[in-house]
Amino acid sequence: MSTPRFLLTADELHFVQDHVPTLRLPPRFRQEWASELGPAEAVERVRAALASLIAKGLVAADVPRDPIPANLSDWLLEPFMVFLSLHMAPAWVFEVSAWTRESTLLLVASARGGFGSLLARAQNVEIADGRGTTGDLAGVEFAVVPFPDLAGELALAIPRGGEAGDNGPIVTMSLTDSRGGIEVLRARDPLLLEELSHRIGGPGAVQALSGLAGDLNAGFELRLSREDGIPVRVLRYVRGAAGWRSVDVRVPAGDDGLPTAEQVVDSGTITIAAVTYTAIRAEVASLCAEITLKEMAHE
Repeated sequence: MSTPRFLLTADELHFVQDHVPTLRLPPRFRQEWASELGPAEAVERVRAALASLIAKGLVAADVPRDPIPANLSDWLLEPFMVFLSLHMAPAWVFEVSAWTRESTLLLVASARGGFGSLLARAQNVEIADGRGTTGDLAGVEFAVVPFPDLAGELALAIPRGGEAGDNGPIVTMSLTDSRGGIEVLRARDPLLLEELSHRIGGPGAVQALSGLAGDLNAGFELRLSREDGIPVRVLRYVRGAAGWRSVDVRVPAGDDGLPTAEQVVDSGTITIAAVTYTAIRAEVASLCAEITLKEMAHE
């Protein structure tokens, strides 16, 4: 069974979000017209977007053109409507952010009833004069996959590289110790390194922390939430010259839900471990399998 996939330009995505009132796209995928865009050009781009959606077989050819209906739901063709329906009332939402020095990838999967509907936006990154700019590489890709294939789709977002190495011990330390330890690792002073080893838990802890001391060249984060927005799990990894590291930062919540500076210093912790590329894929697969079982239990 082939995976239904659609590639939409930014204008086409803008058109869909404005003409399907029940659609709830993730905030990072919402499109807005540029402020300098004039009314005439906006109308022209809307018409061009509609014509392109019809040509792609996503909107029925008999849709009224003048005026265009405010709600296009009745003219969306079935494969596209199936995709959009999963984003209207998802049971689970997977949000993925991945980056390298050359590109970024945003991917959101809304899942319910044994299927996951994915949106993916890849952008190139250019840095000049200390400033970074991004631009879509192709457009926004839409896909619908059965739950058993969801893990593979999410894992494709993990930047390749850093496959060598081993999984290391899980180490937890205070944020204060981790920040000071990174400075010690950068200084390479033997006496300070020995003191650091004693302070944070031995050579294994130093080895884990060393992965954060140099320049980082890639990262991958997966956030899983329920339909009510309550977070369930966060997987976070970064890659440097020493390979991949899993990173979990925890700080207490203040009275307004946000930690104070004192709470971060006094109670904030970071958990780090050296991990392989294969181990990251396995963790993503395990999380998806767990959700698959929960979905099957409700069928």
